[in-house]
Amino acid sequence: MRPAEASKPCLAMTDMPQSTSSKEASSGGIMVFERLFIHQETIFQICLGYSRNYAEAEDLAQEVYLKAYQRLPSLRDCSSAKDWLIRIAKNACLDRQKKLRTQGFWLRRWAREITLEPPAPAEDGLEGRLQQLKGAIRRLPRKLRTIFVIREYGHLTSEEMSTALDLNMGTVMSRLSRARRQVAAALQEKSDDRR
Repeated sequence: MRPAEASKPCLAMTDMPQSTSSKEASSGGIMVFERLFIHQETIFQICLGYSRNYAEAEDLAQEVYLKAYQRLPSLRDCSSAKDWLIRIAKNACLDRQKKLRTQGFWLRRWAREITLEPPAPAEDGLEGRLQQLKGAIRRLPRKLRTIFVIREYGHLTSEEMSTALDLNMGTVMSRLSRARRQVAAALQEKSDDRR
């Protein structure tokens, strides 16, 4: 590796000279990939926002990092690595939800003659409120759910969300406001129903 390359803040595999051996190129890619793990908590929180439980969120986060490793050559600017990783996380979560919906459809179709009682949701305590919140989030339209989850679970600022999702700041703010109002209304409705 040349001394000038060592001083770069991020060593992309595409920046490696053509004469570099595959072993050196591979180690450069691994260095870039290791730097992505500083965003691990944010990615996990976003996955948790889309998933039903911690175990599923852990699986999703691992899937996100696997996809990131496979797509590492497409990362052109390491200063935008967090945004790039968030987009991969969002798409992986949406793909998982689509897959689960499809599986659920076929399972229901194949098991029509079998009557299974779904477990009654816990209405009291923290677990019950958490289930209600997750249900309210799942009922949001996709565009609003994405904004809500990335903001509330990923703890991104409006500017970061605008950059990561490639949306105007006004769009981000209006979608976030509508999502929060809809979640609050759904939770209030549940609260009124219990009285």
